[in-house]
Amino acid sequence: MKELFIIHQRDKKPIYTITVLFVFVNLLWAFYTDNTWDDDCPTRFQNTLHALSDPNQFVSLWNRPLFIVLFVFPVQLGSWTIPVLQTLFSIVAGFSLYQVAKSQHLRFAYLAFPLLALQPFVFGVSRYAMTEPLAITLICLSLFFQTKKKWNAFAICGALLPLARLELVIFFPFYAIALFNAKKYLSILILGVPSLLWALAGGLLNNNLLWIIDETLGEEKKENRYGHQKWDTYLSRYAYVVGPVLMLFSILGSFKVWKSKFLRFYTLFPFLLGFFIYTLFSWKLNMGNAAGFLRNIIPLSPFLSLICLAGITSWFAFGSKRTQKLKSCPNLKKGKATQWVKKAKSFNSKINSGKYYGFIFLTIAVYFIYIFYSNKLELHHKISKNTRDLFLFYTSSILFVFSLTVFFLKRKTLNHLFPTGVLIILFSYTLIIEHPFANSNQERQLVSNFAKLYNNTYFKERTTHVNHPWFLWSSGRSRYDSQVKTMKKDSLKNANIGTLALLETHYSNRLGGDVDQTFLYKEKDWIEIARYITPKRNFILGTYEKVNGVDDYEKVHFKFIEATDSLNPTSFYCLGNTYLTKLKNLEKAYNAFGQSVRLDSTYSEGFLGLGQTMVQKRNFKSAVNFFNKGLEISPKHFNILLQKGVAQINMKQYNAAIKTLKKATKVNKKDHRSWFYIGLAHQSQKKLNDALKAYEESLKRKPTFAEAWQNVSIIQHSQKNKKSACENIKKASKYGSAYAKRLIPQICK
Repeated sequence: MKELFIIHQRDKKPIYTITVLFVFVNLLWAFYTDNTWDDDCPTRFQNTLHALSDPNQFVSLWNRPLFIVLFVFPVQLGSWTIPVLQTLFSIVAGFSLYQVAKSQHLRFAYLAFPLLALQPFVFGVSRYAMTEPLAITLICLSLFFQTKKKWNAFAICGALLPLARLELVIFFPFYAIALFNAKKYLSILILGVPSLLWALAGGLLNNNLLWIIDETLGEEKKENRYGHQKWDTYLSRYAYVVGPVLMLFSILGSFKVWKSKFLRFYTLFPFLLGFFIYTLFSWKLNMGNAAGFLRNIIPLSPFLSLICLAGITSWFAFGSKRTQKLKSCPNLKKGKATQWVKKAKSFNSKINSGKYYGFIFLTIAVYFIYIFYSNKLELHHKISKNTRDLFLFYTSSILFVFSLTVFFLKRKTLNHLFPTGVLIILFSYTLIIEHPFANSNQERQLVSNFAKLYNNTYFKERTTHVNHPWFLWSSGRSRYDSQVKTMKKDSLKNANIGTLALLETHYSNRLGGDVDQTFLYKEKDWIEIARYITPKRNFILGTYEKVNGVDDYEKVHFKFIEATDSLNPTSFYCLGNTYLTKLKNLEKAYNAFGQSVRLDSTYSEGFLGLGQTMVQKRNFKSAVNFFNKGLEISPKHFNILLQKGVAQINMKQYNAAIKTLKKATKVNKKDHRSWFYIGLAHQSQKKLNDALKAYEESLKRKPTFAEAWQNVSIIQHSQKNKKSACENIKKASKYGSAYAKRLIPQICK
């Protein structure tokens, strides 16, 4: 124990050095860029800033009340207060975890701070308007107070967890067990008090005492808007969330942790339970609106940090034992070969016993399993699914080789080299992965470009409806400005002439709106005047203006083109779309789409428009030619593939259409239309069973798709399956098919 005390006394200088370095880097990263970790950050900042005049924000489930309460007054001084306070929370969390590590006699206890703070995702959120840092701080304080037997403080920290992250109510049993074992029975009651007060306050405002349950579970049978993930979502991507150091040493650490009652029950078990619950939510359960987001798993980071530190302690202790053995072997040059041989034989006998080889084998197995998963890695929303993170691979390999040095260097050297090497790898990997502009993605760039356009044209004088929080952040606007409105159907219908709407396809209701992508297409008084699209078409930003009837359609388009001095093909694409869909003027539509591709011969949207115009003219051969030109530029353009398949069906080229449409299903796996047209092609070929399978796939993606139910019913009726045919034609009628309604007497007789 005396030796451990001396060791931890030596930790003071490193822990202070690490703290200063972390504060410097974290604040530098925060103020060097205008980017935020997530698009939730601008929204939560706005909500917090205006919470004093809008008390509903204090009880909002999405905001998390603890964040609002702690930040509502500081943010009045400016957004700079958020990274400063979040950095302070990180320091509190890191020092608390350091004290816990000391209490559990873990070597290099000061590493607990960087092992927590320099996990890529933890570092990423640690300076922005996110609630995960609060959750991490509360968990670290809980563990600290538990080791100090400060049970009331321990209970209060646990009680506040759901106010930071609602799902962390799953940890209540661990708090209750600890309090029960300590015979602090009254303190157990503290756990439910803050959540109860929150529920009552929200219930008074919402006239529904069960509002938290209702909002968490959502509407019955309504899938969350982000969908759900594969069962191994977190497992296969966790390497990126925590980085190589924690992934490699935490597996070894799980064996070390098992020997300690405290670490086993209050570190390993909560981690495993949390990981399982998050996985279950993201995989199967229809709870929460963002199941499968990688940042959801950040609150588990304190537990993993301690597990990893236990692994580092175990690895170092194992290596130092071996170096001590080697050190005792005299050098051959000193003429003591016989003695050396005796000691070598003794040492080899211990190796052959399996004690050493087993540990090394485990380490190597962990490394290769880890590399296998890291090469399958799907990185954050910034990087595509098929991209391999080679930097992760290289860093992991360096770390693996470095960890083996414990077998070849003297213990005295290792006392300094080993923790220093771990720190260098932690800092270098995370600071490169989470560099200041790591979140500057194409989506934000498009919105920022529009924000510049907004501030430099007649747009700034107009009332604007928005649903993307980044627009507010990049334009310097607030959702509480009189000129800024959310995307509400009623307000759009009653808006004044000249009102603008910024509609994007990613966060369609993030700011509380209820407008989908098709709404403005159906409203005749709204026309699209500009469109911005990312290269992979995963994000579309449309700019709409309300006009004064048909006579204003052209005027508004040309006014926008003149105001922007536009040589941008998107402006002419939007003009062509107005001619095509609202004015039904095919010649002008053709000319406008033609102008868009003349301005930019690589603009695939223009060829899409030309093809759609030819479809309207029933010139399907020319349409297919235009679609093919578009696909030469963008081979994975979903809409072009879909429209080409439809044109081929009209040309009775059914096999070719099926081939084209199956490509479309691979590009957009969630869309129902491509499967419907595949079914239609099979049905036209009298391949009825294949048609039914395709319609089934379509209905999986959109259960309310009337045309699919209608065609299924017609096929079933032809197969003498009268009962199912009758049920399905009624469904088609229920979901809006007028033709199906007329067929009911015939099919259900």
